[in-house]
Amino acid sequence: MAPPPHVVPTIVDAEASARRARATAARISLLAALVVLGLKGAAWLLTGSVSLLSDAAESLVNVTAAVSLLVALRIAARGPDLEHPYGHQKAEYLSSVFEASLILLAAGAIAVSAFQRLWAPQPLENVPLGLSVALLAGLLNAGLGVYLSRVGARLESPALIANGRHVLTDVWTSVGVLLGVGLVAVTGFERLDPLLALVVAAYVAREGVRILTANLSRLMDERLPEAEERVILDALASHPAVAGFHRLRTRRSGRARFAEVDLFVDPEMSVRAAHEVVAEVEQVVHARLKGLTTTMHVEPFVEGVREGRHAPAEEFAERGVGRPRAGEG
Repeated sequence: MAPPPHVVPTIVDAEASARRARATAARISLLAALVVLGLKGAAWLLTGSVSLLSDAAESLVNVTAAVSLLVALRIAARGPDLEHPYGHQKAEYLSSVFEASLILLAAGAIAVSAFQRLWAPQPLENVPLGLSVALLAGLLNAGLGVYLSRVGARLESPALIANGRHVLTDVWTSVGVLLGVGLVAVTGFERLDPLLALVVAAYVAREGVRILTANLSRLMDERLPEAEERVILDALASHPAVAGFHRLRTRRSGRARFAEVDLFVDPEMSVRAAHEVVAEVEQVVHARLKGLTTTMHVEPFVEGVREGRHAPAEEFAERGVGRPRAGEG
C-alpha cells in the first residue's frame, strides 16, 4: 500500500541520505584497506615472516572486496525498473558471496605458503620494526572494522556488515600473528611461524564459510526473522474483521522486505470494506516494520475450508518440510 503523499518526500530524502552514507563507508573501506595492505606488506618485507605474509594476503583480499563493495552498492542503489521490478538490492548479497569466495582463496594460499615454509624454515629479520608496522596496521583495521559494522547495522546493508566482519576477522588474525612472530624471535623456534600461519588459514576459512552460507541463504529468499513475522501475525490476529489467515511468505532483498499473506473475511463483506480491513492491518504492520512491502490477498471465510490462523512454521511442519528456528516449536 502506498504511503500518504506528504510522507513521500521524507522517505525519498531518507533513502538518498542512506545511499550517500553507504557510498562514503565503502570509499573509506577502500582507502583504509589500501593503507593497511601497504603497512602489512612492509612488515612482511622487513621480517620475511610467512605468517605476516599471510596477514598481508588477507589485506589484499580486503582491497578487492572493498572495490567489489563500491560496485555492488552503486548497483543496489538503482531503483526498480521494468526488468527488475523489485529493485537491485540483492547485488549486496552477490558482493558478500564474492568476498567470501576471496576469503576462502586467501585461506588456501596462506596454507600453501605455510606448508612450504614448514619444510624449509627461515630465520626472521628486523622483528621489532616489522612488528611495530604490523601493529599500526592492526589498530587501523580495528577502527575500520568497528566503523563498518556499526554503519552496516544502522543502514541495514548486508555488504557493509560482511565487509566489517571480514575486517574484524583480519584484526584477530593479526593479533595472533603478532604474538606468534614475537615468540619466534624470543624462542628461535622457526617452524612456529608457518604453524601459526596454518592456524590463521583455518580461522580465515571458517569466517569465509560463515559469510558465504549466510548470504547464499539470503540470495535464495530466506524468510524474515521470527520477531518480524510475529508482528505481521499479531496484526492479523488482533483485527476483529480478520476471520483467519494462512500462507504468510516473507523475504528480504538487502534493506527491502516483502511479505505476502492470504486473509479470510466475511463472505458478505463488500470489496470496499475488505480493502479498508487490509489498509488497517497494513497500517499497524508498517508502523512497526519500516521498509516492508506487503501484499494481502482477501479470501471469503469458509468453515472447514478457509479458516484458522496458520503461522508459516505450522504450515511447513504439516507438510513435513522445512526446519523451525529456535523457539518456533
